[in-house]
Amino acid sequence: MKQRTMGWITVFLLFLVYGINYLDRVALSITAPLVQKDLGIDAAQMGIVFSSFFVGYALFNFVGGLASDKLGPKIVYVLAVGLWSIFCGLTAVAVGFASLLVLRVLFGMAEGPLCAGANKMVNNWMPRDIAATSMGLLSAGSPLGGAIAGPVIGLLAISFGWRPAFLIICAIGLVWCVAWMLLTANRPSESRFVSTLDEAEPARRGQGVAHTSRAVPDSAASLPLSAWLRQPLVIATAVAFFAYNYVLFFFLSWFPSYLVQAHHLNIR
Repeated sequence: MKQRTMGWITVFLLFLVYGINYLDRVALSITAPLVQKDLGIDAAQMGIVFSSFFVGYALFNFVGGLASDKLGPKIVYVLAVGLWSIFCGLTAVAVGFASLLVLRVLFGMAEGPLCAGANKMVNNWMPRDIAATSMGLLSAGSPLGGAIAGPVIGLLAISFGWRPAFLIICAIGLVWCVAWMLLTANRPSESRFVSTLDEAEPARRGQGVAHTSRAVPDSAASLPLSAWLRQPLVIATAVAFFAYNYVLFFFLSWFPSYLVQAHHLNIR
């Protein structure tokens, strides 16, 4: 099979898992009114539960990147998606504030490697001249997952109850893990689906782009991480992402509850 074909299959699987990620991530936000009522959790406790996810998630963004470099993105994704699906599913057995809090921290930790692993996989598989296109396509899975989460999770929660809804979305993630293990590899040279004659294609095309663009100087490539973190562009990007995510995660966490409780919308 052509390496390019397997590369796009990998991108498609990443597109799917980005969608699953947001489906799982906002499931608690959509079912929060039911969960609060069932477990006797007030608004202040629910706010702590929502925030606890992002503590684990932020810490393991870096850990996920380090693990992807050291272990390879394939195994990192198997562990991350498998664990976050299990922790998401275990939300169904939560009995109160403490157990829900612990599960959300663990859930957030398992989701941390998502973006770093995807970047590593695209870098290994796709030519440089279409790397940004690949990232754009797979990243579209996140808003799509957020878009379908409302009707899907709402319908499941109303039809079967909020606990079975978490078990169902857990199963979706585990099925994805099986497909990922069977179809992907860390790089083309490790894939049983790619012929050896086709393996050099991204390298050749990547070199072509490097010669026609401004390459990173050798002196910059050897800079320590601390030097990069002090760069004005990096700091500005971090501040922008903080502001963007502050707004985004309000809508992903509290906004569904606000619509139900303040405007009396049906969860369905």
